[in-house]
Amino acid sequence: MAEGCRARRSADHRASCSRREAIGLAAAAVALASCNPPVVREPGREGAAVRLANRSTLLAANPAGSGALSIQSLANRSSGFEWLGHGQSFAPLFRSDTAAEAAWRAQPFNTASDALAIHATTQDGLEASLEIVGFEDTGAFRWQQVYRNHGSTSVRRVREAGAFELTLDASVGTLVVHCLRRDGDYVREALPLNDRVEVRGGEWNKPGHAGLVVLEARSHAEFLVVGIQQERGWTFSLERTGDGRARLRVDIGDMAVDLEPGQSLESPPLFVGAAGGSLEEAVNLSLGHLRTRIMPKPLEGTPWVSYDIWSTDRSDVETRILDEIAFAARLGVELFYLDAAWYRNSSVRGTGDWGKGLGSYVEDRAKFPRGLRYLSDRVHAAGMKFGLWVGPNVVDVALVPGEIPESWLAQVDGKRNELSIDGWENKLVQACLGCSEYAHHLKTELTRLVRDYGLDWVKWDNSGIPGSPARCTRADHGHAAGDGSAAALRNEYAIFAHLHNSFPQLTLEQCGYGSRLDYGRAAYIRANWCSDATFPSERVRSNAMACATVYPASCNASWIVREDQGLFSQEETHRIDSGIRSRMLGLFGVGTLNGQMSQRASLYPPRVIDRLVYQISQYKQFRHLLSQQVSFPFAPYGQNAQGWQAVQFTDDAGLEAIVLCFRGSGTQADARLSISRLRANSHYRVHRVDAGTDERLSGEQLLQSGLLVRIDATDGSEIVRLKAVG
Repeated sequence: MAEGCRARRSADHRASCSRREAIGLAAAAVALASCNPPVVREPGREGAAVRLANRSTLLAANPAGSGALSIQSLANRSSGFEWLGHGQSFAPLFRSDTAAEAAWRAQPFNTASDALAIHATTQDGLEASLEIVGFEDTGAFRWQQVYRNHGSTSVRRVREAGAFELTLDASVGTLVVHCLRRDGDYVREALPLNDRVEVRGGEWNKPGHAGLVVLEARSHAEFLVVGIQQERGWTFSLERTGDGRARLRVDIGDMAVDLEPGQSLESPPLFVGAAGGSLEEAVNLSLGHLRTRIMPKPLEGTPWVSYDIWSTDRSDVETRILDEIAFAARLGVELFYLDAAWYRNSSVRGTGDWGKGLGSYVEDRAKFPRGLRYLSDRVHAAGMKFGLWVGPNVVDVALVPGEIPESWLAQVDGKRNELSIDGWENKLVQACLGCSEYAHHLKTELTRLVRDYGLDWVKWDNSGIPGSPARCTRADHGHAAGDGSAAALRNEYAIFAHLHNSFPQLTLEQCGYGSRLDYGRAAYIRANWCSDATFPSERVRSNAMACATVYPASCNASWIVREDQGLFSQEETHRIDSGIRSRMLGLFGVGTLNGQMSQRASLYPPRVIDRLVYQISQYKQFRHLLSQQVSFPFAPYGQNAQGWQAVQFTDDAGLEAIVLCFRGSGTQADARLSISRLRANSHYRVHRVDAGTDERLSGEQLLQSGLLVRIDATDGSEIVRLKAVG
């Protein structure tokens, strides 16, 4: 919450096949999961061909005599729609100081029951390998390229390397790129292709787009999903070629790596899938693949109702937090964790200065005389989980060089990167996560914190210096002068992997302006802090609905905070309920935004506390659906012309759903909502929570005619529960 001004494989580890009737995918490199039939070789016009077929189909032709493959087909098997329609060889982009762009020669391919590898080399001994693994249960496949230097000389300053490239057939027609901008509020974009469209992941603490990009062939209602499993430094580009086709490419940059003889460079893995019908089908293919093949298994009872608290007050901090533990348990909270200012010499001026003392991993015994282990034990005794916030990217300058050696700090051309905030006691300076010694220090200290304090949750906040990317150019950190940001990201991922592997039941939360909704951490995290823009309510729910298209909504956190005057100034129950429910579209809780005990939840007005208790009980009845399928009754992103907003979450079997509706400031009291993802041949009990009404409707009725919802009051809301009854 205290945000700055505020190994090759991803863990495709959950091998069991899901219920999902995957929308098929035919691709040059789709291979099948271990339960699939073996590779089938069939004769082709140009020589032996390889066909890997199941729900997803592959056809890759072997040019006569070469032993190498060209990619011939990328098609939605269900509809038969073809994205390629012609052969293309494997020749990835690769730029370095040694060669402006490599010239590749195709090499023999390799196949296995669940994978296909394609190779190309240069005359200087550089090899590029493309490995593709397919997953029948999700309708997607994993795609990763690796570059190896088999030559005798160094490849100097690799600046750009390809991760994915296809040339689309002219017959696909009009193309639109759907993506999510994350450099402020979350904004869904639909970018039409004229000559060129470019989407970027951004730089360190300077975010661009989230890693989910969906390409739409508009006249065919067909969609190609590309998920890029890296936070920053990537570019997705789509451009017209002279023959009317379009070239789709994902490249990796923001680096300057020397590739020595025998060394390799890995591009980030991607997941790719094809879907037809609507954008929601593409989104749910992506979400299903994430939770089935990449993300850690959800923990029991999640998403937990959370309470984040921190204090820069001078007195009675421990006493008040102990009182708040008991209050939180009565409220129905399941996760209680300390945000910033828990560390030694933290601020006591009550101004929310979370920078003082930052960088120390020693508890502040002035604020917590009995220590954090005592608090942890009290939280656990109350039946809740306990967590802690850390902010590793910047440190209090007062800790240098005593606790933080000068040699660990980032420098650009010999100068520190500094942050000064009015009213704060000390400057912050940027530490270099690309420094191997600092990364080892963090790994050691965070491991100790989890063990010593019995942590169930760690919130990693990439707070930093906004708009100032980490271009550390020091020569003594183990990275090249132009590779500071890329090295920092590699070390971050290694620390996340270490913590997750060491403590599989630990929840890791990613937070920070530049790192939200990062697919590169998807194999290790279970939570995203979405935004410090936690009010007004309409802004919160708009952000939540956008985030739910990239990560499962159960992972995406937003809280009630005392600063939301739009909620706390209300006397009317329906307005309070609407404000609370706006935070219930994901990982739900309450928090202290600015580090002051006067913001604690036990001081909320009694009417707010009463409604909060009731809404928490409602939330616990439907929260299990937030990790499953998402759809929007008002296309395409959940809001209609009259200002209504709504989102539907449905279980994977289509037997249960929840619809959260918000009238907003519109004058219209009635709206008909489109309902999807149910079973046409089932009947459903439809329960409107606030109206208190029940009716029985068939799935066919709901899918064809939708659902009429009435919200009488401006800024009101309604929850509709649908459950199959036969």
